[in-house]
Amino acid sequence: MFNLLLQDVRDRFTGNKSRANARLGLVRPPEGTGKLIWLVADDTFDSVLMASALLAAISEKRLDVRLVLTYQAEYQDVIIEHMSGLKKIGFGFGCGDNKFAAQKMLKRLSPFAIIFVGSEPQKTLMHALEKKPSIHKIAFQFRPKQQAESAFYEACYPESISKNTINTQTCDYTSGPFNVLTRLVQSQVDKQLGSMLCGEAVNGLFHVHNIDEKNIGDMLSLWSKSDISKQSLLALTFTNVNFNEISSLKNQIIKFGYTPVLLSQWKQNPVSVNEIIIADDEKWYAALCTSSVSTHLFKTSAFYFWQAVSSGAVVTLDEVNNAIADSFEDVLYRANTFVDVISYWSELTNKPLLQRNTSDVIRKIFWSERRESEKQVNELLQRVYDW
Repeated sequence: MFNLLLQDVRDRFTGNKSRANARLGLVRPPEGTGKLIWLVADDTFDSVLMASALLAAISEKRLDVRLVLTYQAEYQDVIIEHMSGLKKIGFGFGCGDNKFAAQKMLKRLSPFAIIFVGSEPQKTLMHALEKKPSIHKIAFQFRPKQQAESAFYEACYPESISKNTINTQTCDYTSGPFNVLTRLVQSQVDKQLGSMLCGEAVNGLFHVHNIDEKNIGDMLSLWSKSDISKQSLLALTFTNVNFNEISSLKNQIIKFGYTPVLLSQWKQNPVSVNEIIIADDEKWYAALCTSSVSTHLFKTSAFYFWQAVSSGAVVTLDEVNNAIADSFEDVLYRANTFVDVISYWSELTNKPLLQRNTSDVIRKIFWSERRESEKQVNELLQRVYDW
């Protein structure tokens, strides 16, 4: 309780009264009539994105209910994109992991159904719900870990990336694994950006996402010594990029004799092989994936993985990258070092048939995963409709 009160004081001191109230469970349900469905997201971008999109889909299916989305971190762009204009909804921060807060939240919202999105519910909320068997409970896009003598969830819709086994004893019904993010990434992105960057003098574009700052020097050294650097461009993207990281990155690029090109300042002229492209805004990620011969992913989230494999480019992975669906395990090349990445990129350049065939296989698997996602989401929406 002390930690909860300490967070409450911090929030109020920084002017975030609404979050402070939410931590204590002091929230108000949306106005209007109708039963209430509560969607619970965690603090990750993927979770809030999935929950927002699911709320919008339920809103279209069930006009008679009120809908509430709570989260532990706010992503305003996601909320605006998926929930603007919807009626009978509410959204905001969720309660703290405290018995008092969980009970207060349940009492104020009085939901007839709760959908947990992306991760297990907080322990105190789970304990409070064990005494309320009449509430419909759904696990969406995670694999429940807790042991239970009887099913806690009415239904579980596990995602296809986690390596955890699915504990079916906690679910009355368990769907096949799938990933709803396949429906939320941009699957049809124009390649015009790549054409504009490369112009007529450059053969292709290669793309690296989320390389650690301490490894950038080694990567640039290997790139500068490779044959493909003489005829190709290199683009770098990052998750949650900030000004200090960009400044440091620019200095390292200059140190190796290259000129950094920030896409926010790009004049839409072709880029030369003596320049390194930096995407200083995440909005460029999808277009760079689509425009690249190959995208190499260092440790990243599932959303960025699915965006890459939907792009039509060949995708490679760092050895420690776990954001990968089982169906891709034998298809995507895993590299121990950036030497291996450069070597594989050179092979793709010299063997266009290999590049095309690998790209086709990746896209085929992606669309198969997307169709499975459509099927399972429609089943969930029908379940909600039948409530």
